[in-house]
Amino acid sequence: MSRSRSGGRFEEFGRVDTEIGESINFDRLAGTDDTSWNKAEPYESDIETVSRLGFKVRSPDGEEWHHVVLAREGDHHVGLCDCKGWEYNDGPCVHLCAVRKAAWTGVTPERDINGRTVRICDLDAADAAERRYPYLTEKQREAYLACELGDTGVREFQRAQGYSSPGTVSNRLRVAREKVHEHEQQLRADGGRDGHRDPVTDGRHLLGEGVSR
Repeated sequence: MSRSRSGGRFEEFGRVDTEIGESINFDRLAGTDDTSWNKAEPYESDIETVSRLGFKVRSPDGEEWHHVVLAREGDHHVGLCDCKGWEYNDGPCVHLCAVRKAAWTGVTPERDINGRTVRICDLDAADAAERRYPYLTEKQREAYLACELGDTGVREFQRAQGYSSPGTVSNRLRVAREKVHEHEQQLRADGGRDGHRDPVTDGRHLLGEGVSR
């Protein structure tokens, strides 16, 4: 059943719309025959931490990277993924399950492809900008907010941050613009079906496919 057509049935499966995704009950899956949970292999999957809320995941038998947003909210998790498994199935996809397993409490957390420990952030610890742009790295987001959405020039931002060259800021700003543009394009093409409302701006956003940076 398509996620876009399932309506209130997701409450039955522990998935309810939130501002960055849907509520996910991973505890319900542990020890079950759930296909996505059993297929998720964090030790073999490629996981890259993009931000405190965002990850890129590639399964052992997959060629494409998929973008995942995952956070803790109270006694459960909230998140989403840009893959078809997440869109068309009731439970969390294999990419979300891989991140959850990699950061499982009580065992040694896995490290991502850059050697960073995979951690799942508390949603309350993330500010509005992190929730709005989880697919941007911290430095990309800072440059985008200051220079694209704010009134700070590239050279002014470079001096304020102590960077040796304005080219550093320009490159981060260029990548951030491309990522935001791709996400907005997908949202328009999607008609808002998979968009999620931003609590500050009332705008809607979602993860985009094909963003490889």
